[in-house]
Amino acid sequence: MPYQNPQDSKLFKKLSIPNEIHLRKIKVAPAIERLESYIKDATNAGMKEVKVIHGRAGTGDMRRAVHKFLSEHPDVERYYPAPPAEGGPGATIAVLELSF
Repeated sequence: MPYQNPQDSKLFKKLSIPNEIHLRKIKVAPAIERLESYIKDATNAGMKEVKVIHGRAGTGDMRRAVHKFLSEHPDVERYYPAPPAEGGPGATIAVLELSF
């Protein structure tokens, strides 16, 4: 067995973290805190891409806050609006820097 402790395995970490985070129906400040923690976990697990579901209804404050956060985060290489089949204007795809 290569790992005595499965939590040390990048594959275990990658499989235990969902590939998307839902931020709908929560306030902007707690949502950004949750997103920050999620991006850290996803980066540490070696994930290359994640989907941020922020919703499309309302004033767009959440989407703007998410895009601002992603544009300033050092572990985010780039981000782009999700294609229609993956949430369209209600979601954003973030491409993460690989950490080795």
